[in-house]
Amino acid sequence: MTVDSSASTAMQSDRSGTGSAPHLQLAVLSLLAGGVLAGGSYLGDIGLLVATAVVQALLVVSWVLGTGLPGRTGALAIGGLAAAAVDAATTHWHDSGYSPVLGVLGVAIPLMFVHQLIRGVVRARVVESLADITVLLLAVVALTGLMVLRRQGDGNVLVPAVVAAIAAGMAASHVTDAGWSAPRFDPAVDRGLPAVVVGIVVGGGIGLLALRRIIDFTGGRGGFVGAAVAAVACLLSIGATFSGTHSTLDAPTSAEPGGALPRGARLRPVAATLMTVALSVPAAYVLVNALSS
Repeated sequence: MTVDSSASTAMQSDRSGTGSAPHLQLAVLSLLAGGVLAGGSYLGDIGLLVATAVVQALLVVSWVLGTGLPGRTGALAIGGLAAAAVDAATTHWHDSGYSPVLGVLGVAIPLMFVHQLIRGVVRARVVESLADITVLLLAVVALTGLMVLRRQGDGNVLVPAVVAAIAAGMAASHVTDAGWSAPRFDPAVDRGLPAVVVGIVVGGGIGLLALRRIIDFTGGRGGFVGAAVAAVACLLSIGATFSGTHSTLDAPTSAEPGGALPRGARLRPVAATLMTVALSVPAAYVLVNALSS
């Protein structure tokens, strides 16, 4: 009983983010992801396309392997094809905003069901597989909003600004939680309200400084955009942490022999970070266009 209790406590600690995915690690990953996307934007449209494709590839691999998604081979293929298709469609029809992604999703949805049918005798946890692939597809197509935004007026400034606000807001939030996570949103999750406030302040400051010379974002509107996208990113990050804490992936039935976690578990911090960044992009796209129209 003592051994089982200790193992359970250690496993819970690891899943809550204080073991295999500490806050400082997640903060560094957030800054790296933001740096890749912002750096690609500085290199131009092609540079951002390459940076987006790299992040999408890492997201697909880390999500599929890190979550232990059922039907991994097909999920990798669907995610990779969707990323390539949406990047090509967005590059060709960049004036249409997010509209091209609807066609990609329209084709991907039936492919998801075909994928489940061809799994044959190993067809298990079908609903879980479909749900995980759906979330992956949404994140992959969401990232292309940066490519659309880059081709708009002042896109060379807007994209690095919103990416920096997202990444820096997430990093500041994790650093704050590493030292002070009270009051917590959930007793089992070491994520607190002060971290969200710090992340919003950091994001707002970046938006204010980066967008101050663009006429549409004067008068504090740049700060509002930065704070808003940072808030979305911080809340999504908390959701990812909460989901990981209450996940059953680390239960003894899914662990490797000897009590070790599944081999893909080390990729979960990467998947959580990239997923959060990707799903924050649509909020930035909508806010920027709403304030500049």
